[in-house]
Amino acid sequence: MLLFIFKSKLNFWLGASIAAALLFSLSGLKLAFQPYTIQDDARQHVFWIQQFSDPDLFRQDLIADYFSSVAPWGYKVLYQIVNILGIKPFLFSKILPVIIAVITTVHLFLVCLEIFPVPFSGFIATLLLNQNLWMLDDLSSGTPRAFFYPLFVGFIYYLLRRSYLTYLFILLQGLFYPQVVLIAVVILAINFWRERSYRWFYFTGLLVAMVILGIYALQTLEYGDVISLATAKTLPEFYPDGRNEFFVNNPVAFWLYAPRSGFFPHEWQYVLLCSFGLCLPILKLFPQQFPLVTKINKNIKIVWQIFLAALIMFALAHLFLFKLHLPSRYSQHSLRILIALIDGIAIAVVLNAIFIRLTKHQRILKSVITIITFCILLYPTYAVQKYSYRLGYVTGNSSQLYRFLQQQPKDILIASLSEEANFIPSLAERSVLTAAEYSIPYHLDYYRQIRQRTEALITAQYTDNLEKIESFIDLYDIDLWLLDRDAFTVRYLQNNNWLMQFLLPAKRAIAFLRSDTQPILLTEFKECRVFEDDKSILLNAKCLKSKI
Repeated sequence: MLLFIFKSKLNFWLGASIAAALLFSLSGLKLAFQPYTIQDDARQHVFWIQQFSDPDLFRQDLIADYFSSVAPWGYKVLYQIVNILGIKPFLFSKILPVIIAVITTVHLFLVCLEIFPVPFSGFIATLLLNQNLWMLDDLSSGTPRAFFYPLFVGFIYYLLRRSYLTYLFILLQGLFYPQVVLIAVVILAINFWRERSYRWFYFTGLLVAMVILGIYALQTLEYGDVISLATAKTLPEFYPDGRNEFFVNNPVAFWLYAPRSGFFPHEWQYVLLCSFGLCLPILKLFPQQFPLVTKINKNIKIVWQIFLAALIMFALAHLFLFKLHLPSRYSQHSLRILIALIDGIAIAVVLNAIFIRLTKHQRILKSVITIITFCILLYPTYAVQKYSYRLGYVTGNSSQLYRFLQQQPKDILIASLSEEANFIPSLAERSVLTAAEYSIPYHLDYYRQIRQRTEALITAQYTDNLEKIESFIDLYDIDLWLLDRDAFTVRYLQNNNWLMQFLLPAKRAIAFLRSDTQPILLTEFKECRVFEDDKSILLNAKCLKSKI
């Protein structure tokens, strides 16, 4: 009878957890399905996947080749399978966060029960995690880093149960987001050192992880080694207002909560507000007042193991910048999961103590407390809407331009310094020479080419020398040249942090605009315009050459 009651409660709260995950997902995703709206990071990691359904797209495209080369193997295979099923990549990238959220929710619920067999606590933990994830752009991106959450939480659950599925999740981590494997290695090593009776289990897990990391390390990167710390310090891209700001001026922010370098989640104010779990050690000192704390079992050790693993990998990532990628990727994702987990346990313990003290004649008060608690816990539906800008959804505003470009040959190359260049590969399915969105400096063999292209484009666009324009078109075999109507104003350049990273050509361009020289591209080649609207002008580069 007791077993039946427990299973009933378990199924109810697990169902409620999944329903909550779907609720928050839908609150966020209704933004994603607006016309010409895509997730910011999906513009990098998904656009090239359109090659799977149309191999003629992005052929010999530097940007597409680069992002394809750095994509994890499992991520590629998943989209290939989806393509075979006839689902468009950008549509799937919008649905994928819902699937990831549900898988994460189920496993976190089960992890909570392995530590504290009270189903209500699992519901609270999953509710808080979903709330947090749908106020950020990690999950909504549907990119490889979104897989951290289901693969790490799944690994923790099967590790606590000492299931052979632990090895499967280590494998999946390597296939989708290899950085997670390094955290798993530290946790396995801690357990191998502490638990003699199961050393064979942890040792096998370590072997699996090492094999996966070895294969990953042996992969030859087409675009060379990762940028060194010394080189990064010479590039404005890594400083405030840079494309990949890392070296922030505030040392407290740098080490504690900066998005790329800080230890704690960068939404640290929210995390502090919801860190009820920090009082859990205090609650354990008063079992008579808080009787549910006695149900916390020895598996609670996983909490400090995760924290220690995150801290170790955070330190190593700083020590070997940028060989292990960004330090925050090891700590911030882990701590979001950890905080939700201990919060769920602590809240359940406190609420139970409150209800015990309320007599049966105070049912109304119990109901009021329950309603207030659920209102607080259901804050995510409000938060997702209020902070929807954090989800990273962006909308292209030049639908006529995208449709026009889709009618052009698939192998064209478009040169542009416009913001629209960030949208063209995704929404118009055509190649661009360079754009801020694809200006990622972590691999120098790639970024050196992007930087050269951008500097050449700035020089060619802001010149009165016809030969420079012609040589630029010939050098990169440009087909179309997209200009913003306000591109030939000083403010256009000075207010663009990305362009100002290319300091010398940007300064020369500003000096050119401040002179009395008329911009040739706008005044001399009106007959070469093939498209224009109130924002943009599109020039035929071959026509430009013929007129020079």
